[in-house]
Amino acid sequence: VLSYALSLINAVHMRAAIGELLKTIACFMVYWMASRAVRTEKSLRYLLVVVYTAGVGVAVIGLLAATGIFNFPGAYEKGIIMSTLQYKNALAIYLAAMNVIGLGLSVKSERIIPKVLYAMGNLLLVVVILGTQSRGGWILYPLAMAGFIAMIPRQYLWRAGYHLVIFLGCGLVTARVFYDHLPDTQGVTLAIYLLYGIAAVIAGQVLYHFAGIWLNRDSVPDRTRRWAAVGGLAYLAVVLLVYLAYASSAFPVFVAEFVPGQVITRSQAISRVEPSFVQRMEMDQDALRIVQDYPLTGAGGGGWNALYHSYARKLYWSSETHNNFLQTWVEAGTVGFLALAGLWIGLVTTLIKSRKHKKEQWEVELWSAAVPALAIGVHSAFDFDLSLPAISLLLFALFGGIRGAVRETTPAETAKGDHGVPVERITRRMILVALAGTLAVLVLFYPTARFYQAGTAGAEGAKAVTPDTLFQARQHYEKAIRLDPYTASYKGDLAQIWAAEAITSKYYLARTNAIKYAEEAADAEPYNIQVRGTLINVYGLLQEYERMEREASALVEANPFIIAHYEVLARARLEAGVHYANQGDLKQARTYMQKVLHMPSELPEAVGEPTPALYLSAGQAAYYLGRYTQARDFLDLASQGSNKELKVEATVWLAATCERLGDSVQARDLLNRTRSERPRVAEAYQKLLALPILK
Repeated sequence: VLSYALSLINAVHMRAAIGELLKTIACFMVYWMASRAVRTEKSLRYLLVVVYTAGVGVAVIGLLAATGIFNFPGAYEKGIIMSTLQYKNALAIYLAAMNVIGLGLSVKSERIIPKVLYAMGNLLLVVVILGTQSRGGWILYPLAMAGFIAMIPRQYLWRAGYHLVIFLGCGLVTARVFYDHLPDTQGVTLAIYLLYGIAAVIAGQVLYHFAGIWLNRDSVPDRTRRWAAVGGLAYLAVVLLVYLAYASSAFPVFVAEFVPGQVITRSQAISRVEPSFVQRMEMDQDALRIVQDYPLTGAGGGGWNALYHSYARKLYWSSETHNNFLQTWVEAGTVGFLALAGLWIGLVTTLIKSRKHKKEQWEVELWSAAVPALAIGVHSAFDFDLSLPAISLLLFALFGGIRGAVRETTPAETAKGDHGVPVERITRRMILVALAGTLAVLVLFYPTARFYQAGTAGAEGAKAVTPDTLFQARQHYEKAIRLDPYTASYKGDLAQIWAAEAITSKYYLARTNAIKYAEEAADAEPYNIQVRGTLINVYGLLQEYERMEREASALVEANPFIIAHYEVLARARLEAGVHYANQGDLKQARTYMQKVLHMPSELPEAVGEPTPALYLSAGQAAYYLGRYTQARDFLDLASQGSNKELKVEATVWLAATCERLGDSVQARDLLNRTRSERPRVAEAYQKLLALPILK
């Protein structure tokens, strides 16, 4: 929390930085509450049941969306289940973590009903994990399961193995049938295949439960027990072979009998030279370049999303780094990176210490929380799971549960207790804890409530932006700015309203207010390309061409790989040049025109070739400067574009250029081509011939 508070010092976008700080405070509060709530084995189990139930609910929503029974926007798209998290990789590791928790809960259950319920939930989790098409999740799943089984007490080892293969085996077969019918079947008919799988896992779990009771009887011969063990091991081997086969893209023909074809195809693409892997390595390098410029306290929350295009070497889009450690380093600097590293090192150290003071009735629950936390941490090193508040809150809830469990199981901590402590001291401590908690709640909820109210006011303002209700829109935006002075879009939109009033009325402060809010918007979010685009429009309405050119330059700086940004900059410079020419400032006009003239040749290689729109601006600038041969070349390239309106404009300018070069025949021919598209082309042509030359 302190590291993200310090990141506000150099935050590039203050609103995003404050939002990330609030998220961090919320995570700390969840950790603190969980650590205080867990005092017994039962309380830790309750915590795990709560998070597990939520995970099954997320899986069910994804499956219902896939079947078409329940419409949840974004939960199922293009054959991929994303459920409420809206991101397949995060969903995969989240449900894999829930699957480990579910296995741990079922292992400690002695009654048949809880075992059956956990088996049903775990089967649904397996089906959805396969439906996410997340290769990273598939790879970590067996590692997490193996790690959990390796860490629990020996007396639970075989039980955990059998519970795993029951729901995993049934889950693989159910997924095979479900996803193969998914393209052509919808609704209840498709959901029936899930019910078949649930029936199978119930039968398997019940059979195992009563078989275990029967085999434990003294009357059962040892030979029978051995054969039962051999049969169980054979089933275990088959299930593990099937899973590991598609996870490593081996034995595709054999696996095709059990695993959906789309899963096999996806798993065979796992490679360190696969495009997504290479792209993530490039993002890591860009993140390190940002860290070099913001080393100590970082660029604040949202710093990566604001800055990465300025540091990238080619165009790509990713609002997150796909690496939580580097994202923290970018946002909170070295202070935050060391704090995050210390957090994970502290977790591992705590778990190692807990092994020295084993308390076996806690062990299964402890590792049911620890292994999912570690799995999420590993996955967050190459994806942005922890950028989703739901995953972050889950992780810190597990951290808190682990901390509470370890504190109660460590003899040194248990021995301290409260025995012999004066009642006054205990009361004072409780009062301080209550005050600290109240303060934390206020710190979290007061700004959050204001931001929410600001968002509501901003939305009302956007609805009211019509010619007849601009006054009401202005009031809504002013309210939004009072509540949230850090969001640039409110100020940019309000600047547009004032600019519109400045050109339609004689209110002398309208122009001043428009410029004021425009400048504040630029300062609030200097790398927001949408805001920069809005401000270009504002200054265009106000005929503030120098400011407009400055905003267009900032737009290019914010993302130098979009050719449209260079087109906007060229147009802004051209309009500025025309403005100064009309004002009689020929020197300044020539300066702007020359900048436009050189833009096609100075375009960065990563951007690509100049567009017809850029050639048109360059050709027009050359025409103003009297460089007709160069103008003809540019305008000829511009007239070959596919945009009809732009093509007509370029052709008219080309005709005027040919006339200036003395080729009247070519000029008339070009004009005749455009008459059907623009009836008043002759009038526009004569105006171009009358333009002054900037010499």
